[in-house]
Amino acid sequence: MHVTALRLRNHGRLLDLDIEVRKHLVLVGPNDAGKSSLLRCLDLLLGSSTAQLYSRVTSEDLRNPDEPLVIEADLEGFGPDQEAMFPDEITVEVGTGRKSLTLRLAVSFDPNQTPTIDRTAPAGGTGRQLSREQLAGIGWQMLAATGLARDLRSDRKSHLDDILRTVDLGTEQEMFDDLALQLQDALMQSKKLDVLRDELASQLSRALPEPIAKDDLSFVPGASADNDVLSDVRLQIQKNGQSRSLSDQSDGTRALFAIALYDMVSIGANMVAIDEPEIHLHPTSQRSLARLLQAGANQKFIATHSADIVGEFEPECVASVRTGGRVVQPSADFLNGDERTSIRWWMRDRLEPLTARSVVAVEGPSDRIIVERCADVTGRNLDRLGCAMIEADGSGNIDAVVKVFGPDGFDIPMSLLIDQDAAADRALKFGVAVGDLYLRSTWVSAPDLEAEYVRAVGPEIVWEAIENSSMFSRNDRANCNASGPRGTRTVEDVAEFCRKNSKTKVRAALVVAPLIGEAEASRIESICRLLDEIQDH
Repeated sequence: MHVTALRLRNHGRLLDLDIEVRKHLVLVGPNDAGKSSLLRCLDLLLGSSTAQLYSRVTSEDLRNPDEPLVIEADLEGFGPDQEAMFPDEITVEVGTGRKSLTLRLAVSFDPNQTPTIDRTAPAGGTGRQLSREQLAGIGWQMLAATGLARDLRSDRKSHLDDILRTVDLGTEQEMFDDLALQLQDALMQSKKLDVLRDELASQLSRALPEPIAKDDLSFVPGASADNDVLSDVRLQIQKNGQSRSLSDQSDGTRALFAIALYDMVSIGANMVAIDEPEIHLHPTSQRSLARLLQAGANQKFIATHSADIVGEFEPECVASVRTGGRVVQPSADFLNGDERTSIRWWMRDRLEPLTARSVVAVEGPSDRIIVERCADVTGRNLDRLGCAMIEADGSGNIDAVVKVFGPDGFDIPMSLLIDQDAAADRALKFGVAVGDLYLRSTWVSAPDLEAEYVRAVGPEIVWEAIENSSMFSRNDRANCNASGPRGTRTVEDVAEFCRKNSKTKVRAALVVAPLIGEAEASRIESICRLLDEIQDH
């Protein structure tokens, strides 16, 4: 069983939404945008008992107190046992035979703040509340972001205890029972512990209104107290020839073990939600954990800030939660195979574009260096404006970026900065004239950005900085033409040198960037128009 759609209406923090849920659902977004709130909504609908609903839902969860909060999910993929558990609630589509189950949670409050909560399957027509057995049959589990949910300290129950409880010892049960009895007998017959019981009885008698005798006290092993021979069994790991328990590992190692064990104990669940699985984890461990989670048989619902985790999932499984509670999801199959591969690698490197107010795509790192410098010296820092920049690694890769952030993708306002040699192709793909590319937020450096910044700063000043820089050897500098009067270097001479290859482009941009002040930036026309647009977003 798995969720195929999610709808939400009148939530206090999230805007109304109606999204598909594909193989998995990975929620990304800035702090306090509403990712955890969306997981909580699913947990209320699919995992909380009736008593928990009444204790967890408050009137603050409703945007409009006069309207009900409604959370709905469609589920499919039923086994025989699940069909038997929902005999009246599952509907069958005429013609296709497609079976689905819609669950709805509706919460309202009267003027006295008394809640009315209904959790039903509206398509079933019975109006009955979901039973405890039906709720358990849904198979939902959630791991919150709190430390207690991932605590592996020896004095707390953990997911390891849950795993041990599922072990069937079979013919070995009798042997473990005998060992538990032997330990119990040893505790009772110990002379050292007999003295300790006498001391404890004396101390307790002074504290309590009634005296406590030594024989009123007994030491029992966890196996006897819990009627479980594996109670209080610890798992140790050997490293460098030394065994240590899980509780003695680093925060990151404990967090990784906790979620891995949680995933293992959740194998029988149909749907598993994890809030911020990246807590305490190094990026390498985050990627390993993400591969473990996405490869599991059950459907995962994840809220994360980690680009490494997002990059392990298909882009179609990712939804962006924006500031203000708007959830944006790309269309299914909006990328072809090659585009999907390149975008997944890009998402693994940076997550900011998915949560930004706007995005700028440039052809490469040298463009990024100059754009960021111009933005800073003109008082339009991109981070402050909520703008993320993407290096497309050449104009040919911009198509995939356009798809990702266009209306069929994450629908984020996007600007492009391209060279003149790519303008005709981009205009053809946008269906506009080259002179109208600005209508599609595309700005053209003529003939390229190297020529623009050399012209703005001055070829003599740029060349002097290059000659004084340790980034270029004498042999490198010898390749620059000097076609101007009396052997001087023109704008084109210096620009040609700066654009020679990708390595030279980056080095030249690093040398030139400190030379650009507000006056010079104002003369780089393509970037000025780009920044004007970003500021107006």
